[in-house]
Amino acid sequence: MTYSTFFKITFNQIVILFPWALLFWQLGVVWETNKQYSHGFVVPLLMIYLIGKLPSQNSPSDSNTKSTLQKNLIYFLGIPLIFSFFPLWIIRGANPDWRLLNLVLYMVVCTLTLIQIHHRGGIQQFKKFLFPLLFCLVAIPWPLATDLKLTQWLQQKVSSTIVDLLLLMEHEAILQGTVIDVGVFGQIGVDQACSGINGLQASAVVTLFLGAYFGLPLAQRVALFASGIVIALAMNLTRAFTMSFIKVKGKGALLDSPLFSIGAWQTPNLHDLAGWIETFGIFLAILLIGKVLCIGTVHKPIGNQFFSWKNFSFHPPKGFSIFSALTLTGTVFASEAHFRNGESNMIDVPKINLSLLDENILKIPQDIPRQVAAQLHFSDASSSKWQDLFRTIPHPYGLEPQMNPNEQYWQAFEAHWDSGGACTAVLSTHSPDSCIPLTGLTQVNPVPGQDATLVSVKVSGQKIFFETYEFARNYRKLFVFRCFWSKKLEPGQPNVFPSGGYNFNGRIQSAIDGRRNVGGTMLVLAIANVDSNLSAISKLRALANQRLSLGFNGID
Repeated sequence: MTYSTFFKITFNQIVILFPWALLFWQLGVVWETNKQYSHGFVVPLLMIYLIGKLPSQNSPSDSNTKSTLQKNLIYFLGIPLIFSFFPLWIIRGANPDWRLLNLVLYMVVCTLTLIQIHHRGGIQQFKKFLFPLLFCLVAIPWPLATDLKLTQWLQQKVSSTIVDLLLLMEHEAILQGTVIDVGVFGQIGVDQACSGINGLQASAVVTLFLGAYFGLPLAQRVALFASGIVIALAMNLTRAFTMSFIKVKGKGALLDSPLFSIGAWQTPNLHDLAGWIETFGIFLAILLIGKVLCIGTVHKPIGNQFFSWKNFSFHPPKGFSIFSALTLTGTVFASEAHFRNGESNMIDVPKINLSLLDENILKIPQDIPRQVAAQLHFSDASSSKWQDLFRTIPHPYGLEPQMNPNEQYWQAFEAHWDSGGACTAVLSTHSPDSCIPLTGLTQVNPVPGQDATLVSVKVSGQKIFFETYEFARNYRKLFVFRCFWSKKLEPGQPNVFPSGGYNFNGRIQSAIDGRRNVGGTMLVLAIANVDSNLSAISKLRALANQRLSLGFNGID
């Protein structure tokens, strides 16, 4: 092989891999930060395996034997697709969390690859590569609103089923949203991990891959896929009920404590161990069903087939390769320059700080649900609950006082993003009106579907706007105040959530204006057992004056 031939082959492979690298760069953030999609790191490897196991490609079609369509399709579709990377990458810079963009980028990259395959080997090669490339869809995050609605629906179904089963067994159980109250044994929260969504998506990956690995006919592949869904949901319900039953029997401490330890080494707690057992059980059950479906069917397993690296060899026209390389490289650099220019007029603003260092309050740190951490992608966060000491209940054994749930108390959730992270659209999906009703409270204000009212408070001489919400349950009220304080703002720009930031037009406009998410702090404050909205706002302003401050690096 001559040097020029080696260079040409290498260059062609780089050209076809470059778009996939950009796509996986975009998807990698979600795969890394969201446990629900952590399987995404494995999917490209499985896709490569499936492609390598395809029957070896024939030699490239001779230009004289190619049809007009085969010769020219790469130009008619390929050039517009390459050009589309520039606006898509600009939009991605302003909206890295936009899951619809992930799907569009995938469709562009996949189509671009398929037309190069078609140019090399015609429609037959196109058909062979179609499933391995479409298999990558299982690693594309679902639209966030759909994802959350399905997860919350599953949480509600799992929690209600567990309550029904516990009541049938004559155990005390009351359902409050997705939280199960089991009386003296405390409460059981059915979070994202217990909804079954993780197992559901993992089963999709396993069933689709095994269907191809065993070479099953289409009908058997559909049956395997449907069986995987049923198995995943059944296994999750079994695990969630088992954990709840252990709690009801007064053994709840086992769920979060290591089973035993040897020196400094500790075993996983029962909750995590059950999750691993569930995952292994789902995989084993699907594997057994796949084996059963192979019986009596004509199938072509790919396990024993030779892995051919020739299947990754593509030969697009030289001019198209050069055009693609220059355009994609220019897209990356031009996008960065666009946003740097858009941010040149923004100024750094001091960080908002919440201080709870006070001997006159009882402060109780709160755990942050894994679902919230996975979806918000924050750099760090904290959650706490506190109450004035004079409102607390003395401990019966003389220990630290206990919080009085019937008196006024505060809760706070504070999350920070260094840069990137969740933009205002993501924060909108995790607004109080979408999360708090899951705990059994009813939203009073604003009316569902309407925008929240804004209230301003003064902090270190600057005006900060908070969204306000009101919830109620059994004549007791909870008032929630939320703000997002960006690390950079344009001069005179308020810190409100832009209404356009939640919709298509707002996302596009932020890309045109060169406004990336530059990081910041979301602060949510909630006060319980206050009789009116006016009283809650008054107490918020008093709290802002006493406990909120602005300063760089936490220094006023």
